[in-house]
Amino acid sequence: MSNKFTRFSIQEILMDAGLDTHQARKATDKIIRALSDSLAEGEPVELRGLGSFEYRERKSYKAHNPKTKEAVMTKPRRRIIFRPERELKDNLAEL
Repeated sequence: MSNKFTRFSIQEILMDAGLDTHQARKATDKIIRALSDSLAEGEPVELRGLGSFEYRERKSYKAHNPKTKEAVMTKPRRRIIFRPERELKDNLAEL
């Protein structure tokens, strides 16, 4: 495996578990699609031992243009928030 954990990394794990390349690719796509769809619907995604992902919308607020000093309203922003589980935090602290 490379230094980065990617979609292909998941496929390699599935192939090591006995799936062929086509099945591993299909399963990886379905997993990622299911996670994305859940977040898009506003449902949190919780992966035990790793953490949880949550889709949040940040309200608009008043800001100032630093060049003109004019007050402007920002647009509402949407963010995906990741909260690591304690197990993951502990494992990373040991490194």
